[in-house]
Amino acid sequence: MKVFFALIALLCIGHRASIAQDNVPPEQAANDVKWFETIFQAGNRTPSEKEINKKENEKLIAIENHDPRKEIRVLMELGAIHLTRLKSREEAIQFFIESLTIEDSLRLEHEKVFTLLAIARVFEEVYEFDRSVEYIDQAQDLNDNKEYPEVLMLILNELGRIHTKSGNTETAIEKYQQILTYADNLGSKRQQAEALFNLGKLHMQTLDYQKSLEFHKKALALQRSLNDKKSEARSLNSFAQLYLLLKNPDRAMANQLAALDIRKELRDTAGMAFTYNRIGELHLRDNDYSHAVGSFDLALKAALETEQQEEIRKSYDYLSQSYKAMKDFSKALDYRESFISIDDFIRNENSSLQLTDVRNRYMLLQKEKEINQLESGRRKSDLIIKDQARIQNFLFALIALVLIIVALVVYLYFVKRKVASSLKEVNDAKDKLFSIIGHDIKGPLNSLMSFSSLLSNHGDMITKEEIKMLSTDLDKSLKNLFSLLENLLQWARSQTGNMDFRREEFNVVDLLNENKQLLQTQASNKNIKLVSHYEPLLLANADINSVDTVIRNLLSNAIKFTSKNGTITLQAEDHKTHILISITDTGVGISPEAIQKLFKIGTKHSTLGTANEKGTGLGLMLCKEFVEKNGGTIGVTSKPGEGSTFYFTVPS
Repeated sequence: MKVFFALIALLCIGHRASIAQDNVPPEQAANDVKWFETIFQAGNRTPSEKEINKKENEKLIAIENHDPRKEIRVLMELGAIHLTRLKSREEAIQFFIESLTIEDSLRLEHEKVFTLLAIARVFEEVYEFDRSVEYIDQAQDLNDNKEYPEVLMLILNELGRIHTKSGNTETAIEKYQQILTYADNLGSKRQQAEALFNLGKLHMQTLDYQKSLEFHKKALALQRSLNDKKSEARSLNSFAQLYLLLKNPDRAMANQLAALDIRKELRDTAGMAFTYNRIGELHLRDNDYSHAVGSFDLALKAALETEQQEEIRKSYDYLSQSYKAMKDFSKALDYRESFISIDDFIRNENSSLQLTDVRNRYMLLQKEKEINQLESGRRKSDLIIKDQARIQNFLFALIALVLIIVALVVYLYFVKRKVASSLKEVNDAKDKLFSIIGHDIKGPLNSLMSFSSLLSNHGDMITKEEIKMLSTDLDKSLKNLFSLLENLLQWARSQTGNMDFRREEFNVVDLLNENKQLLQTQASNKNIKLVSHYEPLLLANADINSVDTVIRNLLSNAIKFTSKNGTITLQAEDHKTHILISITDTGVGISPEAIQKLFKIGTKHSTLGTANEKGTGLGLMLCKEFVEKNGGTIGVTSKPGEGSTFYFTVPS
């Protein structure tokens, strides 16, 4: 049986591999980079709960529309919200793992790059910098296969940031220098400006102030050419810090005031709090206590509005120092008490966060096992797909089909031998079934063998018209054989106890609509109209897969035995304890004698369809088996020449 299922897998892999359409245009890759950077940016946004509800609805719509790429994007956005705004790292990584699962199953390598970068950010949050770098390296390996320069610059920027945080300054500088090279070649001023700014900050940390000043000037020039006001204000703050280190407080003050003007224009309250505190520091340094107090008061107001605890703490501390220097000890004491209060709060919060980080590190290590399992599964899938690529021509497919039939017959033979004597009556019925199957398999197999022999011995003598005619007959034989094998496989599994019947609540209407859509083309070929009558919600409690098989078989039979321009009606009714499902056609109908033979394994009743479609009657036996195992009943009413109604029930 291992050979049997392996061959089934080989035949199906070709179809699944075709899903892996991961060729993304360069402009889309660039837009994806901007999207990724945006979802991890802090700022004034919609309340978290409202935003999460919105994204959950978008996720459901993506699933209903069978849009995996949209579903992945929404999962990433949900993970980013939990990580950056709610600080819920466990929830965040769960969304990223869910995204990774979809990407691996569909081989969406481009999307996977961003998911790996997101996972790296989670590990960065708990100071697991080495693991963070590992995931970024995986993302870089995937992107190297696609060669998207915008994505590569994003990856290098992530590496530069991580190495900066972990103290690997030289490595960080190397990454930002690489970004400069790529950005210069592509003419990407935005990426170039960001890399220059980061290099300026790094050289300031290494006390190379002149080189830092050089990089900051280049960054500021590019930011102004791009009219990027927010980045310009950030650079001006860095200039002020740099000039203070260079013992030039006047230029430091000028840059802080310029940054403040921009932030007022942008209504950047958080940035204003930061800049007012820096201006106050400069006034305090010059013993200009009156102006210092004015700046610190404005900083405190802006910091309280944006809930920036660190800036609030600094404002209280500076105000206490200023009033103490002004001999206003009462106000100095008040602000000192406020400073001590928020300082204690921040310390306690940091201690709590440290404890949380210990738990989060453990949790992330556990989650990493899931990620590694996904990666292992993907590698195995790659190996299977490579093996499948060796099966390239039609003859291999024929050999596989023959092996499947042999394996199945051998399997059923051994199952029959193992059945106890108390089931002798059932075994006799199976013997009759094999005689039916043997007869119906011979036809398509003879066609396959004849066609194979004809191609091998007389291929040069066959005309295109003859090949076309033979191919049409062969196609019909293969489809009939496949349908027989599919029903036979499911019947055999149900008889040997290898099929799990798991009850669950589901909407019957969804199955009816899915099968109606699935067989619409088959019906359209005969100009048959499919009509449906049922409520939008009819909940059943049964095994969804087996009920799906019953609906598909009955609808397929209805199409087979309905003449051109006919009508097939799908109905479903709620009878409280059960759902009654019926499929009515305007086809050839069934005689009373023939009805007696339906649903019985020991008798053969097979009729040609209105377009000479062949069948074995095995499908109806399978339907009866599945319906009864779900605790329902199945039946038929029919008159020759007037059509038939097949109906069955499932528990509700």
